[in-house]
Order: sequence, then structure tokens, then C-alpha cells
Amino acid sequence: MQNGRLKIQWIKDSRKRKAALKKRLPSLLKKTRELATLCDVPVCLIVYRPGEDRPVVCASPDEAASVLRQYRDVPMRYRNVLDSVDFLKQMIAKTRAELSIVQRQRRDLESKIVIIDFIAGRRKSFDDLPTDMIASVGSMVWNKLEAVNARLQELRSVAKPAPEDVPMVDNLVTGSSSNCGKALSAAGRQDDDGTSKPQNGCPSPKSASLGSDTPILPTK
Repeated sequence: MQNGRLKIQWIKDSRKRKAALKKRLPSLLKKTRELATLCDVPVCLIVYRPGEDRPVVCASPDEAASVLRQYRDVPMRYRNVLDSVDFLKQMIAKTRAELSIVQRQRRDLESKIVIIDFIAGRRKSFDDLPTDMIASVGSMVWNKLEAVNARLQELRSVAKPAPEDVPMVDNLVTGSSSNCGKALSAAGRQDDDGTSKPQNGCPSPKSASLGSDTPILPTK
């Protein structure tokens, strides 16, 4: 005797399959009659046993005809919900969609592994890959590059620009050197009292000495 619930699946052995039908069909007919009595609903059960042309019907001919007539009068959009064939088609379509998602995820993982191996130096070329895998790897690399470029543009757009009233460091250094050069060139022009005045904030030649009291003379 098996422990736990019976696994519902098709019985491969024909003898066991016939024995299961013979054992379970009376119980199914009984449950059908109980459902019609307890709930007061029209119920019709039709079972065709293998190798027999005459079906087993759990209803009188009039009741069975009435139930079938009601089913035929149901609008097609509701009948599709009740039809087992359409239900199986919907289940197959759903399963195929889920399978497609899993296959796409697997292909993405394989493409990532190929890219990682190439970056790490474990792969030298892509010649051994099939065409669809090469296309997948190229598409992934292209998408990554586009994402990086988009992020760089976003960071550049939110970066604060430098204030216009504050001069750049290079401008300060260049301007100071130019002003000092002009001041040193004009250092030969002395005042009437024989002293040199600082030009543009630069030290006078007399005050700028290199370890001695001799002033720096301007070049001619």
C-alpha cells in the first residue's frame, strides 16, 4: 500500500488502467447523483469506456439532452472558459511563455559568462560560439555601453557649473605672471626721487633679491 496521496497521472499499464476505471467509475457516478440531489442543479455525466460504443450516462435521456442544450446555448466567450480543450490550449500557451522567459534568462546568463571569461583573459576569441550566442553577447555589450553613456550624461547634467565671477586657477597664474613681467620691464623707470614703485602688486626690483643686496635688473 502506498503511503500518502496518490499521484494523479496517466497509468501506462493497460490492465491497471482498466482496473482503475472499473473501480472508480461507480464512485464517480454516485458523486454525480449526490451533487444533483444536494444542490438541485442539472448534472450530466457521460463516459465512454475503451472498446465500447455505448456510453455510461448518469442522467435520464431527457435530463442529459436538457443539459447539453443549455451548454450549446451558452455564448462562445463563456463556453471557451468551460471547454477543456480551450483550457488546455491556454495552459499550453502559458507554459510556452514561461519557458520562453526561462530560456531568455539562461541565454543572458551564458552571455554574461562569456563576457566575464573574455575580460578575465580566459577566452581569446569568439570563433567557437554559435551565431545566436555571438548576437546575444553583442547585444548585451551594446546595451551596457548605452547604459554607461546615459549615466555619464546624467551626471554631467546635474554637475554644478563653476561661478563666472570666480577666475580659474590657470587664469590667475597666467595673469599674475604677465603683470609681473610688465612690472619688471618697467622697473627701469624711476620716480624723481630715484626710487622704484611696485607695479600691479609685484615687488620692486630692489626688494626682489636672490640672497644678496644687488637688485634684479630688468632685461633689455
